[in-house]
Amino acid sequence: MIRTYLKTRRKELGLSIEELAFRVDVSYNYVLNIENGHQGDKASFLMMSKLAKGYEYSLDEIYHLELKHQNKEEVTYD
Repeated sequence: MIRTYLKTRRKELGLSIEELAFRVDVSYNYVLNIENGHQGDKASFLMMSKLAKGYEYSLDEIYHLELKHQNKEEVTYD
């Protein structure tokens, strides 16, 4: 399932996938796979920390958004 909350957030920040990948210090393909739901269901704490920083979320925010995603609920964030 696509992580629309991450793709939407990246666009709100005005970042391309390449820019976010550089910011988080991972590959373009990793970010693409995370956003498209092909990877990341069991990401390490370190990776979740990097992703939170890159998307400018707190760890608490990204954790709860991911829980909602994995429960297949519609996720909106205000």
